[in-house]
Amino acid sequence: MWIVVPNPQAVIYLPLLLRTRRELRRRHYVEFYTLDVTSRGLVRLTDVASSLVKKWKETTEAAEKPK
Repeated sequence: MWIVVPNPQAVIYLPLLLRTRRELRRRHYVEFYTLDVTSRGLVRLTDVASSLVKKWKETTEAAEKPK
């Protein structure tokens, strides 16, 4: 089953949605998606989460570098 979540709610509720996905996948095939605004398609929520973590790490590393 595919569940498509609007972008604002996907980001706001990301931790809850990822936990819900993990719980549901124990018994059912389910995948959460949100809209990819760059390609006008769908993107898996797990990919969005990975991308956000990567950006967060890049930002914090750049902020910690001495100038």
